[in-house]
Amino acid sequence: MNLNESVVASPPFSDGMPRIISACFNDIDRMSESLKGWEVSCCQLTRGPFQGGLTFLDQGNLQIYQLRLQHTVQVMGAKPTNSLVFTLPLGAFPQTAYVYDMALATDCIFGFDAHREVNHITDSQGANLGCITVSKPLFQTYAAQAGRDDLDESFMKRNVVVPEGTRFAPLVCYLRQLFCLSQRQPDLVRVSLEAHLIEQDLLPLLINALKPRDGEESLRPYPRADIVKVAQEFMAMNLQRPLTLADICQAVHASKRSLHYGFQDMFGMGPMAFLKVLRLHAIRRLLLSADPKSLQVKEVACAWGFYSMGHFARDYKQLFGESPSQTLAR
Repeated sequence: MNLNESVVASPPFSDGMPRIISACFNDIDRMSESLKGWEVSCCQLTRGPFQGGLTFLDQGNLQIYQLRLQHTVQVMGAKPTNSLVFTLPLGAFPQTAYVYDMALATDCIFGFDAHREVNHITDSQGANLGCITVSKPLFQTYAAQAGRDDLDESFMKRNVVVPEGTRFAPLVCYLRQLFCLSQRQPDLVRVSLEAHLIEQDLLPLLINALKPRDGEESLRPYPRADIVKVAQEFMAMNLQRPLTLADICQAVHASKRSLHYGFQDMFGMGPMAFLKVLRLHAIRRLLLSADPKSLQVKEVACAWGFYSMGHFARDYKQLFGESPSQTLAR
C-alpha cells in the first residue's frame, strides 16, 4: 500500500485477517482496493494530492467502516454479497451529495438495497462516512427481536431513509466513539468484537434508526440523473475515441443544456471536463502499473487524446498533485 502513515492493526483472526485496521492513504486506488469484500472503483473529481483515511472493524458477519475523504469522489461498483450495507454521514452534509439518483442534503441512511450497486458522489467538501455491513441472517435476527417485521424486501428497495433526529443521533454518536476508541485503544475494541458486545449495542441502534420521519416523501430522484448515468457509461466505453459534446448528446438523446446542468449539479463540472478527468485517471492507472524503462509519458498521453504535452502535464498535476513522470517513477 502507499500510505501517508503506517497501518495500525490488531492481532488477527485465526485465518490471519486483522480485526481492526486504521490507515491513511495518499492513493485513491489503493484505498478502494483495501475495502474488504467490495469491488468498487473510486474517481477523484477535485484537484490536489489525494488524502483519505480508513478505519475497519471486522467481526465476520459484521463489518464496520469509517471512510474519510478530503475530495469530491465518485465511488462505483459491487457491494459484498449476502450482506446488507447501511451508510450514513458522521458529519452533516455541508452541500448536496448524491446516491444513485437521489440528491442528499440531510441526515440519512442509504445504500441498503442489495440489488443496486454502489454509486455515491460525495459533496464538494469530501466525506466522513460510517458504513455497517451485516450478513442478512444476522440482521434479520435482530430485526425480529425488535419486532420490526416492516424491515422486509420492500423496505430495502427504498434504499434511502431519513430518520427522526432522536433515532439518528444515538447511532452517529456510537459510531464516532467507536472509531475514536479503535484508534486509541484497539485492544479494548478487539475484546468487545470477540465478545460480540459491539454487535449487541450497534445493531439495535441501527434498527431503531431505520424508522422514517414524517415528510420523508419530500425526497425525490434528481430528474437528470438518468441521462448523466447513460452519458457516463458511454464515456467509459469510448475513453480512447475522440468524442465531442455533440457525440455524447446524440448517444444519450439529450440536449447540450440538459447534459451540462446534469453534470454540473452532480459532479461540479461540465461533461467534457468530466471526460478529461476519466481519461486522466485511466492514464494514471497505466503509469502506476508500467515499467518506467519501457514506457514514455508522451506515448501514453497521445494514445489517450492529449496532444499538447504542456497542457496534459498541467492538467495531470493539478488533479493529482504530482507530474506524470513522478507517477511513472513510482
